[in-house]
Amino acid sequence: MNTVSVLYWTVTVRVVTSGEEDQKPRRKRPSPKMLFLRDAGIALAFVASVLVAMYAYTGLWPPLVVVESESMMHSDDNTSYVGVIDTGDMVLVKDVDSADEVVTYVEGFTTGHRTYGDYGDVIIYNKMGNTEDTPIIHRAVLYLEANPDGESYSCEALRDLPEDKWRLELQSDSWEHLTGAVYIYDYGFRASTVTVNVGAILDDFRTRAPHSGYITRGDHNTWIDQRNHDSSPVDASWVVGKARGEIPWFGLLKLWFSDTLKSEAPDNSVRNLWISMILIVVTPIALDVVLTYRVRKRIAKKREAARMEYERERLEPDEERQEPPPDEAEPPRENEVDGPNEPPDTPEDFT
Repeated sequence: MNTVSVLYWTVTVRVVTSGEEDQKPRRKRPSPKMLFLRDAGIALAFVASVLVAMYAYTGLWPPLVVVESESMMHSDDNTSYVGVIDTGDMVLVKDVDSADEVVTYVEGFTTGHRTYGDYGDVIIYNKMGNTEDTPIIHRAVLYLEANPDGESYSCEALRDLPEDKWRLELQSDSWEHLTGAVYIYDYGFRASTVTVNVGAILDDFRTRAPHSGYITRGDHNTWIDQRNHDSSPVDASWVVGKARGEIPWFGLLKLWFSDTLKSEAPDNSVRNLWISMILIVVTPIALDVVLTYRVRKRIAKKREAARMEYERERLEPDEERQEPPPDEAEPPRENEVDGPNEPPDTPEDFT
């Protein structure tokens, strides 16, 4: 007798009810305090990374100084400009190892080197080497090299300066031997004349040998810093660094809180500062609101799609998974079960 078995794949369908779904463990949302600590930690880490990068570039700590007065401004109406050092600006200071790393105004005019709206570098130095006083941030006009005779200076950069740009007071002087005044024309945004009285500087060294150093001047000032008898050329060892880059306006916050503002803050700097502060506060909040709205909208769409899919599966029975009733079962096929045309095996079948 031939026996044929028909195998049916059994499929188990499990419907998850809302009650069972609620019993699933859900990830606990962080508390507002933890969210605040997380955001504060991220902000502190970002600020720390910026400060570390500044220190790596400048080689100084702190890498920033705040300008307290108007001595470097390029306007007579107390208007500030981006790219110029104004009252309340924060300036990045890069370390200087030698005098060769500073380009003076005279050298910059010849080579085309400009910083902060004029030729040459702006240096930060301690007056007379006194580290207790507030450092001065002014432009280096020229560099005077003390001659071995102890009675004169030299300035090699004057040799390459156009003749109509400078003049010597004494006809006996030359760039290699300076004892009188040096005049530099069309200097700065006012196109004024800078007077460097070398003779007066030498008089200050009556009891000691003169030393080499920079002649400096604030772009907004009328006179050089070495005009008074208590000032000497800025020795290279007095230089803290040279200015490189600026963060406008934000230094006003420090000057207001510390009460160290030495001149009136420019009106447009104050206005730009408050606009920037508002943008800094409002922008992250607005961005967070927009991103939260988009995320919630996306989640709502996914939930709606899942609900519709569940309803569709519940209302539309799966015919392949339903077995027919016993009274409606199909009659057996000839090849599937023993039929009447196939008598049972008897001993006669094998004779």
